[in-house]
Amino acid sequence: MFTRPTSIALACAGIFATIAPSHAQNSSEFNPVVVSASRTEQKLSDVISSVSVITKKDIEKSQSQDILNILNSEPGLEISRTGSVGSATSIYLRGGNTNQTLILLDGVPFSGESATGAISSIEMIPTSQIEKIEILRGNASALYGSGAVGGVINIITKEGSGSPKANASLTYGSKNTKNAVMGYSGQIDDAKFSISGSKYLTDGFNSINPQSFSEVNQSSNGTRNGALRINASNNFGSGLIAGINIFSANTWTSLDGTSSHLDNDYSNRQLRSNTVYLKKNISDQWLTQLIYSESDTKSQTYYNQYSMYDSSWNYLGYLTPSNSRSNSQDQHQKISWLSDYEISSSQKINFGYDNQRLKGNSNVSWAGSVDTTRAINSFYGGYKTFYEKLNTQLNLRYDDIQEGESRLTWLAGLGYSLNENWKVTAAKSTAFNAPTGGQLGDISQGGNPNLKAEKSDSYEIGMQFLDINNLIKITYFDTVYKDLIVPGSVLVAPCPFNYCGTYLVNSNSASNNGVELALRSNGSWGTAKAALTIQNPMNDATNQMLLNRAKQFGSAEYSRQYGLFELGAKVFSSSYRYTPDAYSGARQRTAGYTIYSTYLSYQLQKDLYLRGSIENLFDKNYYQIYGFNAAPQMIFVSLQYQAK
Repeated sequence: MFTRPTSIALACAGIFATIAPSHAQNSSEFNPVVVSASRTEQKLSDVISSVSVITKKDIEKSQSQDILNILNSEPGLEISRTGSVGSATSIYLRGGNTNQTLILLDGVPFSGESATGAISSIEMIPTSQIEKIEILRGNASALYGSGAVGGVINIITKEGSGSPKANASLTYGSKNTKNAVMGYSGQIDDAKFSISGSKYLTDGFNSINPQSFSEVNQSSNGTRNGALRINASNNFGSGLIAGINIFSANTWTSLDGTSSHLDNDYSNRQLRSNTVYLKKNISDQWLTQLIYSESDTKSQTYYNQYSMYDSSWNYLGYLTPSNSRSNSQDQHQKISWLSDYEISSSQKINFGYDNQRLKGNSNVSWAGSVDTTRAINSFYGGYKTFYEKLNTQLNLRYDDIQEGESRLTWLAGLGYSLNENWKVTAAKSTAFNAPTGGQLGDISQGGNPNLKAEKSDSYEIGMQFLDINNLIKITYFDTVYKDLIVPGSVLVAPCPFNYCGTYLVNSNSASNNGVELALRSNGSWGTAKAALTIQNPMNDATNQMLLNRAKQFGSAEYSRQYGLFELGAKVFSSSYRYTPDAYSGARQRTAGYTIYSTYLSYQLQKDLYLRGSIENLFDKNYYQIYGFNAAPQMIFVSLQYQAK
């Protein structure tokens, strides 16, 4: 359960929401335009599914150097990481597995094709490049196809607007953390552009707790990240707009294995995402888009395989180095045609076609190389109506998957406005998660060509209050996961290597139900945000809690402007969870925890800001995954220039 301070903080945030504001704020903060919920632009107040938006203002205010510290304030979303910044990260949305949440960068998927499932390296994306993040909770395969079982996280990078202007920031902090960002963006006549580059370095902290793994090295695990982004578009008139989005990131991370005292484990990763698009208003009622996108993710990982007690010593008495390696490359090419058509002021349809080609290559020193290729052709359509207080949404999608199981998925939703502020919603949907090329064909990891898609059924009921300064959303959800892909009991045979493990099979089923609360409020007294999730993520076969999920977690944040100063504080709390032991895989209970953070901003001049933040204010020692340290107290100071 929550600790008493956190319960008080969450309750206070709820009280703040009931205070009548003394002056109006910009309602776009509470009712922004979103696209993730239906693949068409609509106000958040018109959305039926459970959606939240992390704005540019939210990101800048938090001053976080890590995208995961921004995401952990959202209802229904849990995060775990095996150590320092840049290390492996898992995201669980509404209890779904980490490979059941679809991660998009400007609408482009960049998931992997390995036997571990379609997992995206979201931790490689710097916060300095992000305009906003849209989070769609619940089944969304009727909109996005395979992988959108737990939901969708769409990270939208910055675009240019207004007169051309520069921006820059320098940050220094704990663990010798350094971050430099430079950018230039704006609009000239009909052309918009935004260019930005960043460099991030940190010595990090020791990922593995010595109390859990005493025989491994205890050095810090640092990371380096360099990123470049270019967004540009031009309005050619007559309703024609063309544009490009280019993103590139390179990350080096020091790793700790669990069987060696030597400090020579590391990974190199590269992420590329490119998009070219055309938008054309055929008429006042018809907008059509043609999009070509591609993503390319590469990873090279090196592990030392000898422990300090190994007998393989050379004639000088030193450990003979013998590193294993694991390389992978995943490519995702996609051609999309989308159309939005307004039948009347109360009826709108959208329809489209996606052609995707997914390539995967896995090469490990102990098991050789595996190449996989899949093609997916998808047809989808949506229908929305608006009749006085009633609005509806219906989506259908058919995905034809080469070397896999083709699926038809659907979503049906209903919204009813009780008055100008209160609205109730209900939605029911289906989703699926097709096995990756590696899960079908990588024998070294138990690949099984007979695997079927994982499936999910879900429904949710929600209530929303919205006015110019307050947003409150409460949602009850119930989700069932079927045919989950897990290791079976039959050994792979014949195995061309020393050991191939067991075949993957469709075996498990799981379920999760619960309540999510999201709150945001502005007033003369300041700004308050809060999120709370109470859920019951269960493995139905064993009647045990799903690994890496907590039954309760939540956050509360409060900030206020005092002249040129802005002060803020945040608290996050999670109840206990079970995580696997790194050696045996046995279930280990990790205790619940509460962590606090605070931030300060001071406007030195018109365009110049001095910012400071402290994360894990009281230096709480806690686990997200058993045996792997979470971040200690971290202090950062930034100097930011943002031309107005």
